[in-house]
Amino acid sequence: MCAGYHPDVRLVERDRQFATLTACADAALAGAGQLVVVSGESGAGKTAFIEHFVAHRADDARVLAASCDPLATPRPLGPVHDIAGVLGAPARAALTDAEHAYDIFEAVLTDLGEVPTIVVIDDLHWADQGTIDLLRFALRRIHRRPLLLVGAARDEEVGLGHPLRALLADIARAGNAQLLALPALTEDGVRELAADRPVDPARLHRTTGGNAFFVTEMLDHTAGELPVTVRDAVLGRTVGLQESDWDVLNLLSCSPEAIPDHLLPALGVTMPPLRRLRDAHLIRRTARGVAFRHDLCRLAVASVLPPGAEPQLHSRMLTAYEQTGGADPAVMTHHAIGAGDRVRIRAAATAAGSASSRSGAHRQAAEFYRIAMEYGGELPAEAEAELLELLAAEYYLTDQLDGAIEACGRALRVRRAAGATAELSADHHALAVYDWYNADRRGADEHAARAVTVLDDAAAARSPSAQISLGHGFAMQAYLAMQSTDLRHAGALLAHAREIADATRDPALSVRVEIIEGICSVIAGEATGRDTVLAIMRSAPRHLDEIYSSGYTNLTYLDVEQRRLADAAELLSVSLPMTWERDLPICRVWQLGARGRLSLLSGDWDDALVDAAAVLDAPTAPLARTWPHLIAGLIALRRTGDDDQQLDAAWALARRFGEPVRVLPAASALIERAWLTGTPVGDVADYRRMLEETHRPGLEWARGELAVWLMRIDPTVAADGVAAPYRCYLDGDTARAAEEFEKLGSLYEAALAWTESGVEEQARRGLDMLDRMGATAVADKVRRDLRANGMKGVPSRRRLSTLHNPAGLTRRQVEVLSRMGDGLTNTELAAQLYLSAKTVDHHVSAILAKLGVANRRDAVRRGRELGLIS
Repeated sequence: MCAGYHPDVRLVERDRQFATLTACADAALAGAGQLVVVSGESGAGKTAFIEHFVAHRADDARVLAASCDPLATPRPLGPVHDIAGVLGAPARAALTDAEHAYDIFEAVLTDLGEVPTIVVIDDLHWADQGTIDLLRFALRRIHRRPLLLVGAARDEEVGLGHPLRALLADIARAGNAQLLALPALTEDGVRELAADRPVDPARLHRTTGGNAFFVTEMLDHTAGELPVTVRDAVLGRTVGLQESDWDVLNLLSCSPEAIPDHLLPALGVTMPPLRRLRDAHLIRRTARGVAFRHDLCRLAVASVLPPGAEPQLHSRMLTAYEQTGGADPAVMTHHAIGAGDRVRIRAAATAAGSASSRSGAHRQAAEFYRIAMEYGGELPAEAEAELLELLAAEYYLTDQLDGAIEACGRALRVRRAAGATAELSADHHALAVYDWYNADRRGADEHAARAVTVLDDAAAARSPSAQISLGHGFAMQAYLAMQSTDLRHAGALLAHAREIADATRDPALSVRVEIIEGICSVIAGEATGRDTVLAIMRSAPRHLDEIYSSGYTNLTYLDVEQRRLADAAELLSVSLPMTWERDLPICRVWQLGARGRLSLLSGDWDDALVDAAAVLDAPTAPLARTWPHLIAGLIALRRTGDDDQQLDAAWALARRFGEPVRVLPAASALIERAWLTGTPVGDVADYRRMLEETHRPGLEWARGELAVWLMRIDPTVAADGVAAPYRCYLDGDTARAAEEFEKLGSLYEAALAWTESGVEEQARRGLDMLDRMGATAVADKVRRDLRANGMKGVPSRRRLSTLHNPAGLTRRQVEVLSRMGDGLTNTELAAQLYLSAKTVDHHVSAILAKLGVANRRDAVRRGRELGLIS
């Protein structure tokens, strides 16, 4: 049951797990790829279990074994590098040359899927982000490949914030993945392992807690009483060892990975110590070299390491690696830190950061760059600035904006002192981006302006790199002007950026200009603007970098803003999965906000709350949080009359940006709260002034919404330049406005307009819509107002039982019900809909409740009877 598989050791109480893994292998090697993660506590027998399985399948497929190491900062794609020697030339080239993680992942997966293959990755709890992302990438694509991926992970190492949690969530909702837990042995299992040995199984079970490794260690102990701890059992094996044997053990204890065979001579390790340690069952041979028989052995030996020995051991490891061609830079970083060698720390950590970034492990990249800065000693000015810029970029990509701003600010000061104008411009540009995402619009504007003005001097701007920096500075200013809906100024700035892009022929700048121009045309309402942006998106590279992804993000936002709700739903169904597959978290949360707003407008409020919570419950950039705050606050307000201060949070955030496209909807929400609750909203004149000051193209929908809400509390309000449904409402034709809103799919706005038409039948229709959406507080106010105004026959609130009918299902719940009708499980549903298993469980429970049935089968039958699904 230990880490190394021994054919003479029987596995007990693992028959069910073995059958499951065998079934997964059968399906995978037949062409329906599978991923399995075997979990259990340290010493549960995960590795032995997997190796026992592999021994029975070795003739069926190519078997590749790899592992992750207990490094403080993991080596990027370490398991892939373990098996790189057997991969084809394209995959090996991608590992060393590809600039984007997506290209590496695709090349590796293509190679692994060419022939029936089993890949085993041990100790996934120590994996880097890149390895986890590779497995998540593979999980979505292996269903038609003869590939079985098997990982092992320790339960106790995987906390709530552990990166492996994302993979486990994918497994929970995937139809081609399994999480196999290996529980502790029962007392009967211990009795079976003990066989005829003269031990008390009950006592042994109590002593070991059923831990398989502990049990076997205790059973192997033949001298008198059982040891008190596994540490004592392991150290009992060291009795009688020679000094040279202990030297090997000490070297292994400071090495996070197996010591490669080729390194042993450089370390002075000879055959006799290795033989004695093998016979003492302390070490084992692996594909990567010599290693402890189990990590618990390493911990036991490390606990008795002589004081002050570690720096010498790490230094010996570094020297040996350098003499034999070096090692993975993450491993070299580990030993350099242990040795306290600043020069080596700087070189190794910088190289490891670069490798991590290429492999998509951006959190590890940031940590390596931080180590290089903190422990690498004093650097020349240019090298310090470059390292700070790299660190800032990785902090930004991992949504650590405060760290990004601090690091880039330090780099900027170094560049300014050195007079490096092109680099100084680039730093101002980066800070403009970071500040904008962090809701500091004033800082973003200042840095965007400085990115241009530092290159005003003709001599300073003469080099190609300076010209490109200048072009990006103009593009950033144009982007910020676009976000402020100042299209004229944005156009003038884009003309400068376009001229530079044409002169330098820089592809990134050219595409960026084209996308901003396209989005500006969409804001302006030009008929061809949307198609232009989509055409650019279709030319995006497979890895979908941040420049291209901004096109999707801004377009989905505008589709919802301009009430192209069907187009928005279709585009989001394409773009949101891309943000998962291409690992673009900032774009993902922004688009989740857009989808939540779409559901808010459509009356699918349960779905809207799910998307809002996905953003608000995570540490996301302020840029992504305005609409989720509004969604959560407005739905709570409309249902209960209390927004739980979410609207105030949205208003404060919108004011920090100062952009009308964010400020106007937040202002509308505050007016709606005042209308519903009767609480003061401040000086209405301030909101009327806001309406007047934003009278320009591109704000027709946001201004119209604010104008209508203002009219509800101040009938003297008037506004020009608003979208058609709002124009109808402001002109007094509320029935026509309601019809227009309903055609667009904006059901809440339609419902309110129907109740204000003055026609009893239409008012009843609006009330019915409000009841079905669950807008209880709003419907109650409307009923009071209608009765106060003398309308007869105002219907009472619908009973709860009458609301739980097919019309009460949200759009996404109907989609879930339809797929239930296709026979899909909750896990398969989650995979297809890019939702968590927990979210799908929530939808299924809501469907059962709304249809008044007890199980999925009856829900499908009831859905067909009512014509909801075919």
